[in-house]
Amino acid sequence: MYLMSEYILSKSTYIRGLQCYKSLYLNKFRPYLRDKITEEQLAKFARGHAVGKVAQQLFPGGTVLSRPGKPSAIKTAQLISEGFPVIYEACFISESVIVALDILVKQESGYAAYEVKSSQALSNVYYNDAYLQYHVINGSGLKPEKFFLVHRNAEIELSDSAGLDQKFIFTDVSSECEAHEDMVQDNIVQMLNVLKLDKSPDIFPGRHCMKPYPCDFRGVCWKKLNRDQQEELLSED
Repeated sequence: MYLMSEYILSKSTYIRGLQCYKSLYLNKFRPYLRDKITEEQLAKFARGHAVGKVAQQLFPGGTVLSRPGKPSAIKTAQLISEGFPVIYEACFISESVIVALDILVKQESGYAAYEVKSSQALSNVYYNDAYLQYHVINGSGLKPEKFFLVHRNAEIELSDSAGLDQKFIFTDVSSECEAHEDMVQDNIVQMLNVLKLDKSPDIFPGRHCMKPYPCDFRGVCWKKLNRDQQEELLSED
């Protein structure tokens, strides 16, 4: 039985919330205040999509689900109940959070989860992404047998003639995902409480504005900072 409810948070908003509750709130209720997306960001999104498509060839023959949403979550549950071998963009909803996993692969006694990253190294953001996905998938009624983060091998280009499996590095983060279940649960509760507030949290600009990603609400939050203050934040390591 796979539990399903309406959703409020997603992978991207959860990661945003870990960085700043004010950004999380503005993204939900004042999205029109976001800074204009840059060409560099668009290129990064396109690169990630392209690498994800290549990685699907590691487990060929799967079915691709449409954009994340309740219909996709229902379809995912149906495919799992039928024992479908490979699902791309498998969708799960639990505790008001929706996630879409890059690749779900049937094993002898269950399913293994694979989340693909286009970068050539794993960052804390990617681990937090995995912890959330594992938590939501588990909460929906399907405990992954294994959870892998998959990223590019820095020594081999995708265009090289090397075997496909040599172009990616697999990192088993299953035990870490289990160990962080309570942390993820607490984070979800706190973020949902933030989104119940009547106004955005009063959080002053700081290092969190730039890490792990440059926030796209700096145009709003940095208005009262002078040039020296802005340059200091931009120059911090």
